[in-house]
Amino acid sequence: MTGQRRAALAALVLASVLAACGTDQTRLETGREATAEVKTLLTGLFHRGPKVAAPDPQVIAREALNANAGPLILVSLEATKSTSVFALRGENNGMRTWLSPAGQGVITRGGVLAGTRGFGNDMMSSDIGPMIAAVQGRRAQKLKIELRYLDGLGKERPLPLDCSSGTAAATGYDFAGMQFSGTPVAVHCEGYGFSFDNSYIVANSGTILASRQWIGPRLGYLTLQSLRN
Repeated sequence: MTGQRRAALAALVLASVLAACGTDQTRLETGREATAEVKTLLTGLFHRGPKVAAPDPQVIAREALNANAGPLILVSLEATKSTSVFALRGENNGMRTWLSPAGQGVITRGGVLAGTRGFGNDMMSSDIGPMIAAVQGRRAQKLKIELRYLDGLGKERPLPLDCSSGTAAATGYDFAGMQFSGTPVAVHCEGYGFSFDNSYIVANSGTILASRQWIGPRLGYLTLQSLRN
């Protein structure tokens, strides 16, 4: 199954389940889907078929860890199937800015995507406090957030969204010679004709270990794996 089909399947399952705010068993199944999706994306999203020699993300991660001493994340943009290691370049009031060798930027707050730079059609800013609390706290609840994008005149326009989160039992996986374990958290959001489904694996400390998060309607999803905090 291709990465694109896996993403579509996960979106269908999560949207139908989380939007309904179902039972504990429903949230359990949703969390299992989220866990499987993140783990599959981490190990298989970057495989483009036998006709294209794609770099192994685990090799990329190991080489980056050996060459750099600071915090690192592995980032894949699904729309372009591009994969790169982003290094921490700044931190201010809980906002962390990560830069790739090509100069693209990912901004996270508590491990949740808060903005992007250099991709085109970027998420310029956001109010995501309730989502951060739900994900880090590994809670099932309803919440509201706001994402902002530039319009044709260069002015930031808000996209307010209603969201629901769900969780499941803890899980574990290996990546680039490291072991990770945490609680799967799935978040479904919708508003103004848009909808998306984010998936997270969260450690007991609240640290987000791996995630698949929506940037916006044109860029789609990023997959992020923490390599070194």
